[in-house]
Amino acid sequence: MISQLPDHLICHILSLLSTKEAVKTSVLSTRWRQLWLWLPSLELKSRDFSDFNNFMSFGYRFFDSNRVSCKHKLKLTIHRNEDGVKDAYYLTPWLKAAVKHKIQHLHVHSYSYADHRFHKMPQRLYTCHTLVCLKLFQVTLDDAGFVFLPKLKTMHLEYVKFPNEATFETLVLCCPVLEDLKIFVANDDGKVFRVHSLSLKRLTFERVSSFFSDSAGVVIDAPRLCFLKINDNVSKRFIVDSLDSNTILDMSLVFGLEEVDKTNWDEFDDGAVLGEFDESIVSPMRSSISDFLSGISRVSDMSICARTFKSFQWLPNFLESFPNLKSLSLVCIAKNVYDDYINEINFSSSSVPECLLSSLEFVEIIAPIYYAAVVELINYLLKNEFFVDI
Repeated sequence: MISQLPDHLICHILSLLSTKEAVKTSVLSTRWRQLWLWLPSLELKSRDFSDFNNFMSFGYRFFDSNRVSCKHKLKLTIHRNEDGVKDAYYLTPWLKAAVKHKIQHLHVHSYSYADHRFHKMPQRLYTCHTLVCLKLFQVTLDDAGFVFLPKLKTMHLEYVKFPNEATFETLVLCCPVLEDLKIFVANDDGKVFRVHSLSLKRLTFERVSSFFSDSAGVVIDAPRLCFLKINDNVSKRFIVDSLDSNTILDMSLVFGLEEVDKTNWDEFDDGAVLGEFDESIVSPMRSSISDFLSGISRVSDMSICARTFKSFQWLPNFLESFPNLKSLSLVCIAKNVYDDYINEINFSSSSVPECLLSSLEFVEIIAPIYYAAVVELINYLLKNEFFVDI
């Protein structure tokens, strides 16, 4: 009975199966032999094949440029191969065919190693007018010439290599309806990442590395931003254009002071207190920190990691920059000696932050209760007649 259905209905049924199961139906009869090739979506993993050459042969069959069916979703997971195939030349015709056939969702995950080059995405990708969602992992992007992605709403770029700063900036600028952007920066990437978007609503930026760069920075100009998460222990410069009061902010920043701290850690014992840095090193960073606080001062919902206090110095003084704050989450889980910043928070400030007296409605503390500073923080909040959720 199913075989009597028209092709497009059978293809719809097959699209509800995994790619592996859909391909197996080709042995049912002559009627079914070619139907899987017309599927609108495909999830392809190189490890599902006996060798890499079989994986490529399968891909060439599916991405036949003469086939006119639309390809709505493509997810490629490419693992390191042991068959001597080091160049990703096969990806160019595959992705060009996907763009030609009006791809809407494209995910490319390439698990590269030190002895393998990252797979390069074709420039044709920059002008895919049907693309709605783009997720790339460990690939290289070509130098951006002309870019126009008029329907792209979601873009996740994890450990992607950019030839220059202008390529990333142009890529974001030329997505007029982009709403969700996620960036995980490679360990050795010290670029300035500039995010300029009139449509962006959610932004996640992560740059965590043991390598430090004086040139690394972040610039954010997105007036419609509703959610911003930054986890960065490398960048020393942050410029954020005024966030709206409804923006949810989640941050873990050190403004480059972690590098200074690790360099001089042996000079202090375990009781080292906040602020024992060389003033000549810290002073140039004060204006950068001040400008950043000015840009985020209107937010009312914020989650911050304890390591951030190493940069902001004292929690009460930090909270004075947020007169409209309504909800605050403090994450103070120490993983090693460098993350044990909760013991260094200073509550000696004589003035009480305005938000604590007026706007703040909820405080959540995620921390081991045995830290003396946690108890001191709770006492500080209770002293100022504030309810605490622990």
